[in-house]
Amino acid sequence: MLTSHYAPETLKAALPHMAHVPDGLAQCGTYFVAVEDDVIVGACGWTDGPRGAEVRKLAVHPDHLRIGIARRLLRHVHLSAHDAGHQRIRCAASLNAVPFYAALGYIQTGWVKIDTGHEGAPFDAATMVRGL
Repeated sequence: MLTSHYAPETLKAALPHMAHVPDGLAQCGTYFVAVEDDVIVGACGWTDGPRGAEVRKLAVHPDHLRIGIARRLLRHVHLSAHDAGHQRIRCAASLNAVPFYAALGYIQTGWVKIDTGHEGAPFDAATMVRGL
């Protein structure tokens, strides 16, 4: 849960930024959704950034947590990035998500402060990488 790792003012500033999926990402062909009973319950994708493949915007509806949706989405992301010729993939993981990514073989490489657009409310995240 994000509230166990971030101050309320940081979450207030960061969540709108984190929840927004830019049109270009949603339409790029490498952004995928998980659907249950015609309802989107999760989403995740990847883009080809300056340092290679990067996981983008992994999210699962709160009513559908801890049943494997995020793992399945990431498996699909990994296969897609691999099929596109990438040998590794990177992500910026929220502090509460670090153990999840580590369980999937990601290794922490450092830290990054994500600009939330609000001064004094940067969002700390771990940079992580794994082979494909």
